[in-house]
Amino acid sequence: MPRQGRGRRLLYSPAWFARAVVRTGVVRGGQRLDSGAVEGNGALRRLFDILLASVALLLFSPLILAASLAVLAGNPGPVFYRAPRVGLRGKVFTMVKLRTMYVRGGDGGSVITAAEDVRVFPVGRWLRRMRLDELPQLLNIIRGDMSFFGPRARDPKVVERYTDLHRETLNVLPGLTSPGTLYYLSHAEQTLVTDDPEREYHDRILPVKLALDIEYVRSRTFLTDIGVVLRAFGTVLGIRRSGFDPADVDKVRPFIEPMRNASA
Repeated sequence: MPRQGRGRRLLYSPAWFARAVVRTGVVRGGQRLDSGAVEGNGALRRLFDILLASVALLLFSPLILAASLAVLAGNPGPVFYRAPRVGLRGKVFTMVKLRTMYVRGGDGGSVITAAEDVRVFPVGRWLRRMRLDELPQLLNIIRGDMSFFGPRARDPKVVERYTDLHRETLNVLPGLTSPGTLYYLSHAEQTLVTDDPEREYHDRILPVKLALDIEYVRSRTFLTDIGVVLRAFGTVLGIRRSGFDPADVDKVRPFIEPMRNASA
């Protein structure tokens, strides 16, 4: 956060935003760096992310504090969950969320959270349903690891199984929401109830999510992002037909490819 200088300078001045864009890698040496062939208006998008995330972090700070206290009350232990995720062009960063699972030793089990997953404590389940556990990712957005809109950032073990087509989703910053994310929330998450949710997710669900996100990455604009955010609000509120459904999947079937084998 920039320091306030003498004479009551604005906390977030235009000059500060420009320096933030340079530091986060969108602009270096006076030249804009593309985030892939479809990124377009990268500097403007980055400014939008910084401004909106900064305002949202200030507005939602009381809510984050209340949710943090709820985590402590629900299951004493660390408030935040930090995990490695793969971002733009394959760069690994540390993603921050509110912890929603019981504190346990060992490797933590599957990287996939199934419906009614016994590792999630009751308060954590509510936080996940309302997407409040993701509010700390506003810090990732400000840092330049993520954007508001883009394919979900995934565990390196999952990305290792991407095909060349799947890796197109790494041409842009990962985001809080995308068509693939909304399809999962509205139509697929509740079906992940098998004895082997990780295999089911990789075989049946993830290829569809990636196909939706590949089409999004290839054609995204600010207008498509507005459509995504409207559908995101509708999905969280439980409004029918607000998310992406099988009809949307039919349009991206040419992009559906199975994941690589884990040993490939």
